[in-house]
Amino acid sequence: MNDHSTLAGLGFRRLALIATAMGAVAVGAFAIGVLSIRRLAVRRLVIEGADIKSLNIRDLRVGRLRAAEVTVSGSLKLPEPPSDAPL
Repeated sequence: MNDHSTLAGLGFRRLALIATAMGAVAVGAFAIGVLSIRRLAVRRLVIEGADIKSLNIRDLRVGRLRAAEVTVSGSLKLPEPPSDAPL
């Protein structure tokens, strides 16, 4: 009986070692993939509610923005309208 439990223990250890090695390979592959991504495009983002204390964005392009209230601390530059645009 003792030999059978020892063999079962070795089998479990071997299985655990293989699973750990596979997990390490998967984590490493994910890390390499993340490091190789230089630009990530987000096609659509839906946020039902958010409370953000601070947010810094270096370059942001927005096609349409609807806001109930906007507070600007510092300077705000708006682009010049085209010369042929109606007033």
